[in-house]
Amino acid sequence: MFCLSLLLFSLGLSWQVNKSVNFTYPFWYQVLDISSHIDKYAPQNKYQKQDFVNTDAGQHQQLFSDVVVAINNHGEGLAEMEYHLGAASKTLFTHSEVVHLQDVSNLVDKLRWLWLINLIPLTTLLLCYRSKKLLMPERKLKIHASVVSLSALLLSFSVFGFKKIFYYLHTVVFPDNHQWFFYYQESLMSTFMKAPDLFAAIAINLTVVALAMCIPLYYYIAKINKSLL
Repeated sequence: MFCLSLLLFSLGLSWQVNKSVNFTYPFWYQVLDISSHIDKYAPQNKYQKQDFVNTDAGQHQQLFSDVVVAINNHGEGLAEMEYHLGAASKTLFTHSEVVHLQDVSNLVDKLRWLWLINLIPLTTLLLCYRSKKLLMPERKLKIHASVVSLSALLLSFSVFGFKKIFYYLHTVVFPDNHQWFFYYQESLMSTFMKAPDLFAAIAINLTVVALAMCIPLYYYIAKINKSLL
């Protein structure tokens, strides 16, 4: 329970760190070759937004940044977002896309509350370790638990794949009557985010930063707990 609480705490901090650097979208923009993806699918857009292909990388990165800001601020401004071509401008998202991104923002709000509530068991357990009411398990048991947990996670992704798990989670967390799957030809959102590839990259970002915080914290706490014996 302590490990889970500490991981949730670290993931919340990781979200804040990644949010502040736009989830390294400019980096993944290059790695995933999102520019070529836009060149291929934007001209096929079925909602008269084929001219999005004429926007540049700077605007794509700014639009993604605006989306990040909006979903972290209760979805404010999503419906008004536009892309620009010279003096002309067009609404970026369709109604269905706005609804979906609002659902994402609502989910972020709920996860923020989960992070805050998680501070209760985390603080309680930290105090128990500090007062020696609880002792850290032996190193062998910790390694065994880590190997089993990691193996189960890797097995799940190897059997089902990220895409299937990603889609399944969408059916669980979003309302049944709200569209969450968008073909590239009908969605500029999916096009300039290259879904779901970019979301896999964001998951990597969140996990790497969270582990970089969680593991040192855990071993620091374990060291203190051991020194109190």
